[in-house]
Amino acid sequence: MSRYVRRMAWTASGPEADVWPRLASEVLGDFEIFRVRRDRVRSPRTGAVFDRHVLEMPDWVNVVPVTRDGRIILVEQFRHGTRAVTLELPAGIIERGEDACAAGLRELEEETGYRAATCRPIGVIDANPALQNNRVTVVLAEGCTPDGRAAPDEGEDVRVHVLEPARVRELIAGGRIRHAIAVAAWYLYELQGR
Repeated sequence: MSRYVRRMAWTASGPEADVWPRLASEVLGDFEIFRVRRDRVRSPRTGAVFDRHVLEMPDWVNVVPVTRDGRIILVEQFRHGTRAVTLELPAGIIERGEDACAAGLRELEEETGYRAATCRPIGVIDANPALQNNRVTVVLAEGCTPDGRAAPDEGEDVRVHVLEPARVRELIAGGRIRHAIAVAAWYLYELQGR
């Protein structure tokens, strides 16, 4: 069995919830990095029919990059959704047919100029299962050194920070690092006994 579980059947106090049958589905719009889909679904409990909207998005990767001396590489950049500068882990889209580690190593080098000696997945999380259909694979990239070539996208302005793990914890606890997926990725990293 792998170290992480993609789907876990469990119940806290009763039977597991049922899957809602999809009766119809149509794409309402295609916006390059996501599509909006409307599904007509039926409640298995009541039989009532509802429309539900889903953002179809590619899978993502979040990288926990650790330098040879045990420090963590973070990126700081402006985010348009919140109109704020964020501090987070390197991340990006997994291209169709691309391995999560290959995507993570590519994003790490493009965003930071660092390369890793090793990479392995440490978990998979759902980005926002209420609205999105994509998954985020969290990879641990170890032995990172600044011998790569940073090549941020034309629409990115990235600053690199290399911090002690204790400082990363402080920044999360203090609310400076608030990107939900970065915080979840950090938690998965800490579960590795770091």
